[in-house]
Amino acid sequence: MTTREYKLNLWKEFMEQTDYIKDREKDTMGRIAGTYVDDNAFLFRIYEAFIQNERFLEDEKNSVQYERDGEDYILSYEGKECIFEKEDFRKVLTGMLDLLENTLPLGTVVDLKKDAYKNVPEVEQVDHIRMVITYRFLGEEQDGYYFPYAGVVYPTGMLGRKEVLYFTRPLVDRVVKEGYRDEKEDAYVYLMKKELVIEKGKNSYGYAKKEDIEEFNRKVKKGE
Repeated sequence: MTTREYKLNLWKEFMEQTDYIKDREKDTMGRIAGTYVDDNAFLFRIYEAFIQNERFLEDEKNSVQYERDGEDYILSYEGKECIFEKEDFRKVLTGMLDLLENTLPLGTVVDLKKDAYKNVPEVEQVDHIRMVITYRFLGEEQDGYYFPYAGVVYPTGMLGRKEVLYFTRPLVDRVVKEGYRDEKEDAYVYLMKKELVIEKGKNSYGYAKKEDIEEFNRKVKKGE
C-alpha cells in the first residue's frame, strides 16, 4: 500500500466512524480528500479562514469551495455541498488535515520557525532552530491532542536545557534532510493515526487552543 493509499484509507475509516458526515456526503468528502491528499495547503487555508471567521474561500482550479452561511459551514466539490454545524466542521477539517498530512520519519532534520519560540531564552543565541526528530505522536492519555514531533537541537543534542522540544508540522520552516522511510514506517504511521485520530478522537496540538499547549508544556517541564 502506497503512502497515498494509506492516507485515503484512513480518511474512509474516519468517515465511517462519524455520525456528522451523512452517507450522501461521503462520496463528495472522499473526492475532496483525494484532491488534496498529496498537498493539503488549501485545506490548511480553509482551516485558517474558519478560525478567522471568514465567509468564503475558493480553489477554482479544483472546483472546491468553503463557505460560512449563518450557522452553516459548507464544503463543496463541483457544486455538491456538504453542510456542517460549527463544531462538527472543525472535527471534519482537523481530522482530514491530520490524516492527510505527510508524517516526517525519525532522524529528519528540520529548521523551526524562530518566531514561534520567542519565550525560549536560548533561542536568541542561535541563527535558526535546527532540530533532529527523535520522538513522534506524544501526548497525555487523557488529553484530546497529541504532538506529532519532538526532537533535540542539531548538532549539540540540547538547547541548553534537559528536555526535548515539542512541535507540529506548521512550525517547521524547512525540511533540511528527511530521515529513512520504508514500508514499516508507513505501517507504523497508519496504525498511530488510526489509534489517535480515529479511535481516540485526538488532534494534533497544531489545532489546540493556546492554553492547552501551555498546560502540556508545563507538565513536561515538571516531569508530571
